[in-house]
Amino acid sequence: MFASRLKSSPVSVVRSVVSFAFLLTFAGVYASANPITYTGEDLNAGPGSAHPNSAAAAASFDTAAAALGNVSTITFEGAPVGGFSSLTVAPGVTISGAEYTGANQTILNSPSFAPNPALGGFNTTPGGSEYVNMLGGTLTFNFATPTQFFGAYLSGIQTAFFQDTVTFSDGTTQTIDVPGAGTTGSNGALDFVGFTDAGKSISSVTITASNQFGADEIGVDDVRYQSLSTSPVPEPSSLMLMFSGIAAFGVGYRRLLAARA
Repeated sequence: MFASRLKSSPVSVVRSVVSFAFLLTFAGVYASANPITYTGEDLNAGPGSAHPNSAAAAASFDTAAAALGNVSTITFEGAPVGGFSSLTVAPGVTISGAEYTGANQTILNSPSFAPNPALGGFNTTPGGSEYVNMLGGTLTFNFATPTQFFGAYLSGIQTAFFQDTVTFSDGTTQTIDVPGAGTTGSNGALDFVGFTDAGKSISSVTITASNQFGADEIGVDDVRYQSLSTSPVPEPSSLMLMFSGIAAFGVGYRRLLAARA
């Protein structure tokens, strides 16, 4: 009964629209200001082990990424086993890089260190077997269609010795430290590392598995990226232009109402 009697004047509606436009503009600027990272680590986790921390990070990342565009996953299943200098792993996605020795990185279909798989790379796809094995060095993902997000499982992280990283450029060089450097009392770890960067166009992402102390042998699998998004988040400048038009309409409408009063 009370709700049926509520009415808003055209002027108050315009005020609400303009206020809402301002809030959305501010939110858009804030959301695009910095990348948001999602990381989780499970110590001593090998093939098939429970990994609640990295799984939780992956789930949070997947939810955030889905709000920005279509999420595709590269599992490397069916990729040619062996070394590669450049390899197409999905439509519009190629990988390249080199081990710390300068040799090619490798696609494997079994754990890289069978006596203790948690110390080396391994597959993380349920029911799968293949993954990229990095013997230190770098692995770069190149995207023909830029992405606003990226995430991957990294296995065999040597937590006590190395600082592995994920780097990319969104106009500014960004570096994400893989969790674990300096952590002792484990034989390796399974990590998930991901980021979202709303409104940005990211053409490549590089994983580095070595530092000044040597090379970390790790696996890379279940890589998430954006494919053929139909509704990308607009840049702050686009939001400002759109809402400036709304505000101008509001001012003009108020003047029209005043002239008719």
